[in-house]
Amino acid sequence: MNSKLKRFALYYLPLLANIGLIVYLTWQLNLVPYFQRHGEFQIFSLLYAIGGLVVAVSGVMAFIHIAANQKGPRALFVLSLVNTIIPTVLLIAMLHFR
Repeated sequence: MNSKLKRFALYYLPLLANIGLIVYLTWQLNLVPYFQRHGEFQIFSLLYAIGGLVVAVSGVMAFIHIAANQKGPRALFVLSLVNTIIPTVLLIAMLHFR
């Protein structure tokens, strides 16, 4: 696999998925009336399942990155850690503002 394609699939695609979750949740909380949110939050549950896959991939990549590249660049390691944290923060926000 091409290294740029691999880097995109394992680091930046999860970031794009997390950005999509952030946009969806912001749209739900700001533009959808409260009484219509219940059905829409069921869709968020499906999107959060995708976020679970993002957490799994990013967590594994963070572990591999730190184990294999102890003196290498840390930007991708930090990106992996951020990708594992974002879906959890979004779930807490959804439960708080619901």
